[in-house]
Amino acid sequence: MEPRRVTVRDIARESGFHYTTVARALRRHSSIPAATCDRICRIAEKMGYAPDPMVAALNAYRVRIGTPKYRGNIVWLTNAATRDGWNTCKTFDLYRRGAEKRANELGYALEDFWLREPGMTERRAGEILVARNVRGLLLAPQPRPRVRIDIGWPRFAAVAFGYTLAWPLLHTITNNTYYSMQMAIRHARRLGYRRPGLVISPVSDERVNHSWGAAFLERQQHWPAEERLPVCRYDEPGPGILSWIKRYKPDVIICHEPRVLSLLEKEGCRIPDDFGFLTQSLCDFPEHVAAVDENATECGRAAVDFLVGMIHRGERGVPRFPQRLLTEGFWKPGKTLPRKRAAAGR
Repeated sequence: MEPRRVTVRDIARESGFHYTTVARALRRHSSIPAATCDRICRIAEKMGYAPDPMVAALNAYRVRIGTPKYRGNIVWLTNAATRDGWNTCKTFDLYRRGAEKRANELGYALEDFWLREPGMTERRAGEILVARNVRGLLLAPQPRPRVRIDIGWPRFAAVAFGYTLAWPLLHTITNNTYYSMQMAIRHARRLGYRRPGLVISPVSDERVNHSWGAAFLERQQHWPAEERLPVCRYDEPGPGILSWIKRYKPDVIICHEPRVLSLLEKEGCRIPDDFGFLTQSLCDFPEHVAAVDENATECGRAAVDFLVGMIHRGERGVPRFPQRLLTEGFWKPGKTLPRKRAAAGR
């Protein structure tokens, strides 16, 4: 005969707290002091308490099929020089759109909060968010790499987009940028291209934790020496890129920035007749460009699921072991990368 399961009411009798207080403490609800949560959780552990997975499944089912009940606000926290300055590309906009849609489905409203509001300090921002009873934060991509922010993190559950936040090390969600580069290369080679050249801004590569450059260089190790071109690194699109193309003669260019494509077209490069072109990050490129779509909307949805789970579990502050959730992109064919024709005479 199985032993009787320890219930919330059993813990309430043992601890002397009301059962509703116990239930909230076990979820580390923000309305219960941390010391009380710790005490009740220790008693529960000593008694052998474990949440009933069938009850949890029933609650999840009710949430899924029912009309969403308003549960509070989640904040979209931005840190650019202007209020809308965070929205520098379509990917970031889709992050937010996906996050807002999923938040609404779960009963939350997504509220914008700008850290650079005139007169705002990080300390004051934290106090305002606490006063509004905000428990969950989604940190939009930062305006530059290696950013540090301190708003009093122990009071909030938080998830950051991308790698640009250097401190604190929060749970992070982003596209699997390493795999996206591998996907771009794989499709180019399947279409017959054998001298791919990577044109990349070091600042942009740093924003993705150098994963684009690393993935490209790793793939190069598997190619014959005559197919390995040096990476073209640039600060601003200009003559250096054109000189690199003339010297190394790539048969396809992989690049993340629309300005580079505009430069090539302006200088008379005939794409795809002179060489193919594709991007590992669709972002703001025209529809006809071959690309890896980073699936940014799904990334935003997944971030909300992760954050709401943290809120339900009462997880706040800087995690001891930050987790990185990577979402997969998908291939989008385009006119800039047709199947390569065999050279005449072959």
